[in-house]
Amino acid sequence: MNSIVNYLSIVLLALGLTACKSSPSKPSTSDLRDTFDTPEWVTNTPEQQGMAYGTGSADVWGDKNDAVRRAGEAARVNLVSQLRVTISGESSADIEERKATGKETELVQTMRNTIRSSVPPVELDEVKITESHVEGKLAYALAELDRQQAASRIRGQISSLEEEVIAINKRPREGSTLEQVRVLLPALQLFAQRERLADQFALVSMQRKKPALNEELATIQRSIYSLFDKLKIRITMTDSGAQEIAAGVIETLTEQGLRISDQGQYDLLIDVSVVLRPIEKDGLHYVFADSRVTIKDSSSRTLSTFSRQAKGASGHAELAQSKAEKNVASMLATELANALVDRIK
Repeated sequence: MNSIVNYLSIVLLALGLTACKSSPSKPSTSDLRDTFDTPEWVTNTPEQQGMAYGTGSADVWGDKNDAVRRAGEAARVNLVSQLRVTISGESSADIEERKATGKETELVQTMRNTIRSSVPPVELDEVKITESHVEGKLAYALAELDRQQAASRIRGQISSLEEEVIAINKRPREGSTLEQVRVLLPALQLFAQRERLADQFALVSMQRKKPALNEELATIQRSIYSLFDKLKIRITMTDSGAQEIAAGVIETLTEQGLRISDQGQYDLLIDVSVVLRPIEKDGLHYVFADSRVTIKDSSSRTLSTFSRQAKGASGHAELAQSKAEKNVASMLATELANALVDRIK
């Protein structure tokens, strides 16, 4: 009898161990809670016609609110990066047309770039953080953009700028070329603002296209930029260093589209003094041109005064100086553009 009882005990013990071994482990309560609490948008970004979304995350270092804020910033960046395609400030077709036809001199290109760089990027005010979630050591945020609403707002701003440009173009203007530039320069800054807005319009609109200038506006823009090519400029080399590089500097500036003359009336006077420092080292020739420049208008009003260093390097001394001359000329053209944009208002 005892042997039977012992046998049954062994069998029951074996069956119990087998049952324990085959039973799956149950998830913890916290694991289940995390699974069900995590919002769908954290792993699957929403999709909806006419809308754009972006998600972002940030580590929680202590302050959860700060982590949510940083996650929101990341979500905004993510949203815009999903919208963004290669949209330059102007279409490649426009750039190639100007290169092929030679319609724009380097001076005008420098002016265009200088004016555009003075205009800050346009923000997408319609981007909103609609959801946030903190889970463990991570914070998440969801950004949302109504593309149609943003496109409508930007289109309205573009139309307002275009009306302002037309109004400026109708202002009476007479006198020297520089005086005419003074009247019309604000229109170029409006064109630059319009260009920024057009970039954003292409970013958010469903058509993904920049609104082109109509013929009237394109004609106004061309006519204003053409005034820069008509500016009469006189350059005075005030010392021996400047006189030594004068020919190369003036030749380069002329090639860039500046009208330089030492006779008759002028719109701008550029006084240049230069200290040349030729150095030879390890078989290479260097020429450092320490330049001081003053730009004045025809009324002797100083528009800009600055000091810059330009240099040239080559295995040949003459070529090193030639490169220094070209770099001085490029520096003059850039600073002239800055002076025109900043000081003639």
